[in-house]
Amino acid sequence: MSDEIRELSATVRSHLKKITRSSGLPDTEESFQKMVSVWLEKRRLFEEQIRALDMEEIEFFTREDPRGALLLSYSGSLISLGTLSGGGRRVEYASISLRADVPHLVITERSGLDGDIRIDEEAQFSSGKIRSTSSLLKIAVCPAEVGAEEQEKRIREATIFLTNGFVKINRTVLSPGQSLPDQFNSKAIVAYLARKNGLTQKQAHQITTDYLTMIESGILLGERVPLGKIGRLYLKKRPPRKARVVVNPATGKKMTIQARPEEAAPKISFSRLLKERARQIELG
Repeated sequence: MSDEIRELSATVRSHLKKITRSSGLPDTEESFQKMVSVWLEKRRLFEEQIRALDMEEIEFFTREDPRGALLLSYSGSLISLGTLSGGGRRVEYASISLRADVPHLVITERSGLDGDIRIDEEAQFSSGKIRSTSSLLKIAVCPAEVGAEEQEKRIREATIFLTNGFVKINRTVLSPGQSLPDQFNSKAIVAYLARKNGLTQKQAHQITTDYLTMIESGILLGERVPLGKIGRLYLKKRPPRKARVVVNPATGKKMTIQARPEEAAPKISFSRLLKERARQIELG
């Protein structure tokens, strides 16, 4: 038994063995070891993200608690609970494990908890397609003094980051012939936006197309176009360049560099927030 597996409780090991059998991976010890490694990496990513957003882990969450919350289940699924408003809350369930027996993304705009939730127990919901989860590994909330709007923002950003991060982690254990949807191509992004906002894929595609067209138009008109928390796009004047002869470092032979007139070139200025978050990522 590897050190990674010894780190896990007997309950978690049993749960991960069940997931391995339903994942489509070969039912072998090697597959189980891969599943354990994936599970630990997801836990690490979850813990890093909630620290970055100044959220705190708790072991018990009452159904009347007005705060939103992020839940991580034993199976590696992510559940986002919106803040309590008018007796209900938005629930987003993202099954990002390799299980084939649960839906990938389910959103219920107005649901509620059937009871209080605790670490190592299932969460039960009063309505929606997902009525319960597997046992919970983590419960994270914002401090009580954080306003509802800011809580929703942090939970939304964490959900998007972790959903995509978990999918990337899953790709490291796929067998030949298996695949997961790539959430960073245009088709998958449109499908995600459609599901998340209750739109048809045609509507979501049109909105994203119009948005990108507006950005392109603004840049070409000489505007500094904001991209939210990512940064800004703009045109920068590139000075003319004289023709000249240089030595090719690869061959040692002389080569002529053509002249270039003054021209505009697109540039991006990344935000301080994105740079800070990028510095926290461990590159593989």
